[in-house]
Amino acid sequence: MDLATLTDLADRLGRDLTATEERQATAWLKDASALILDRFPQYATAPTDISLKVCCAMVLRKLDNPNGKRQESIDDYSYTIDSSRSRGEIYLSEEEADELRGVRGGAFSIVQGAT
Repeated sequence: MDLATLTDLADRLGRDLTATEERQATAWLKDASALILDRFPQYATAPTDISLKVCCAMVLRKLDNPNGKRQESIDDYSYTIDSSRSRGEIYLSEEEADELRGVRGGAFSIVQGAT
């Protein structure tokens, strides 16, 4: 089960996907959905706007920067690969995991039922 569609992704991207992007994004949406559902299986039966948002954000990170560049210079050209590339490229950040858990940002958070 994918938590987001290509249309959801294009809406957030602000443009239509190219044919190549559609092929890649289809696989990446599956990967992102699998990562989310592995940690948060409750979204398989009850997807939410947050799970859709997080799934798209994970794929947009890869789509916006397919080569994983974090830094690039022009004179004596050099670039640095983003550390996310070594984590499998599609990943769930801690902030996104907090969103899926329902944790609100701030200095203090109280989550009922948390241990």
